[in-house]
Amino acid sequence: MIISLNQGSLGLGHKKIMSVTLEHNDELLIAQTEIRHLKNTIQALRDEMERIRFEKEEAISAAVSESNKEIQTLRATAIALRDSLESMRFDKDESVHSAIKDGRDESGQLHKTIQSMRDEMDEVKFSYEDQIETLNRDARGDSRQLQETIQSLRDELEALKAKKQ
Repeated sequence: MIISLNQGSLGLGHKKIMSVTLEHNDELLIAQTEIRHLKNTIQALRDEMERIRFEKEEAISAAVSESNKEIQTLRATAIALRDSLESMRFDKDESVHSAIKDGRDESGQLHKTIQSMRDEMDEVKFSYEDQIETLNRDARGDSRQLQETIQSLRDELEALKAKKQ
């Protein structure tokens, strides 16, 4: 903003000095205003950084607190699981003794069942081997017959080609 004074007592040279001085004052005012705005911006950024740091610290504190609660819960769970495991071991020992007895009885029955199944399996195996042998024999016969047919057709084809020439 340039302000020039136009008074009758002031000369033209004096007008230039006043104009330059006023220009300099305006630039100084603009610079001071810009500095004030920058300082305000810096303060706002500092405040925002402080707020973010505070929120981050709160989040970390909450996470640590939650982790400590989870650790306590896990420790209590581990203790309960150990107790349960001991109880299960005792029950298992009783079950093992009972299972051994039952297992011996069942083992005798299973040996009989296994022998019966082996005998039946051998019968089925021999039956299937006979069927496979019959199928192989039939397949070889079919293959031989097809090869003979192919050879016969080739011979006929060559005879026709020979006639055409």
